[in-house]
Amino acid sequence: MPDRSRLGPKKQLLLMATGIGVLVAAMWIMTLALPDPRPPTVEAATAKIESHFDRIEESLSASSILERSEDVAEQPCPLEQHGDQARVRRILHIDPDLDRVAWLTDLEEALPEADGWVVRIRTLDSRDNFRIRVVARDLTVINIAARGSDGQARITLNSTSECSQAD
Repeated sequence: MPDRSRLGPKKQLLLMATGIGVLVAAMWIMTLALPDPRPPTVEAATAKIESHFDRIEESLSASSILERSEDVAEQPCPLEQHGDQARVRRILHIDPDLDRVAWLTDLEEALPEADGWVVRIRTLDSRDNFRIRVVARDLTVINIAARGSDGQARITLNSTSECSQAD
C-alpha cells in the first residue's frame, strides 16, 4: 500500500518557499518596530560620552584635580543620511605628585571587565606616561593620555560619538 501522507516535491518546495517568505516578512516587521539605537541628538550623544568621562574622572581623588576643561565640537557624520556627531575632549590638570601608575589600578577597578568594560594600557616614554584605550560596554571608545613633565601633569580624555538621528 503506497504512503499517501508524503507531499510531492513541488508541494514541498512551495511550502518551504512560503515558510521562508513568512519568516522574512516577520523579521522585516520586527526591524521596523525596533527603535533607532542612535542617539536622537548631538546633545544626547555628547551627554553619553560625558557620563563615561565622569566615571573615569571619579577614579581620581577630587583633591588631585587642579583644573578641568572640556571642549565639544560638532562635526558632520561621515555617513550620508545621518545627523552630526560630537568630538569631546576633557583635559584634567592633576597634581604632579599623583602616582599615575597607582591610578591605573583604581581605573581598572572602576571599569571592571566583568561589567563589559575593556581597558588597554600602553606605556610611552616613561613609566608614568601612558596611553589608555577604554571601550565602554556600549562600545564607546575613549582614548586617554596621561603625561607629566616639568612639575606639571595632565590627563586628556578624547572620544567621538556615534552619529545622531537628527539631520
